[in-house]
Amino acid sequence: MTAICSICGEEHPLAEMVTAHIEPEDVPAGARGATPEPHDWWLADGEALHAEHPRSFFIPTRERREALQPGELIKLEFQYGPHADGEGEGHVERMWVEVTGAGQGILRNGPFRLQGLELGDHVAYGLEHVISIDYSDAELGYAQSQRPIIDENVIREDRAPDVVARAPGPDGDDVWWMLLREGSSQPVEERINTLTDKFPELVEPLRADEGVWERDGERYRRVDPTTGEWPSLLAFLAEAAEQMHRSMEQEASD
Repeated sequence: MTAICSICGEEHPLAEMVTAHIEPEDVPAGARGATPEPHDWWLADGEALHAEHPRSFFIPTRERREALQPGELIKLEFQYGPHADGEGEGHVERMWVEVTGAGQGILRNGPFRLQGLELGDHVAYGLEHVISIDYSDAELGYAQSQRPIIDENVIREDRAPDVVARAPGPDGDDVWWMLLREGSSQPVEERINTLTDKFPELVEPLRADEGVWERDGERYRRVDPTTGEWPSLLAFLAEAAEQMHRSMEQEASD
């Protein structure tokens, strides 16, 4: 992928690697708080990226982006060419910005390679540039720190789980298990927001925070875990949890 450089007019390759800043940083008291003009850097159009990659690049709804309030944190994707790159190549950084007003914010990360912007600088953006919002657990209705145990093919093959169950995990605490009835693979942990981005219908069982749920069309319905196939499923999960626990202990001792 290439782009015509706004500085020298030549065509340069765009970097494919992305630096994603995980946590926002505190702005120091002595931050300059400038409003730099873009110099060989620009904000990516998140709406266009989502349209191009609808099952892998997710953005907040337009309605939620329109409802942003001062103090909320949003993530923007800064793309830049070689003239703005400390390493002279061109790169992409996804950084947190604190909303201060409509289309205005303060940069809450120190750029890794992007020159000309500093932590605490002012940044202007459009709604199309917002690729993520720092939601609270209270707003979503579930703890985002959870790491469900899923069948690996849920993500690999983009298949919604057939069964979702809250049951003891390898460490003894209850976790979410997300299973496929056919074409199953090995169990792996996954970020809960990755799962709800791909399968928003998971929100209902996650908010309930308990029970066994079966996929029913485009939603999940809660089932009685004491009837039918469900006691056997829970026994299977207990055995799987014990096997995973033994495997973790073995790895720790090696």
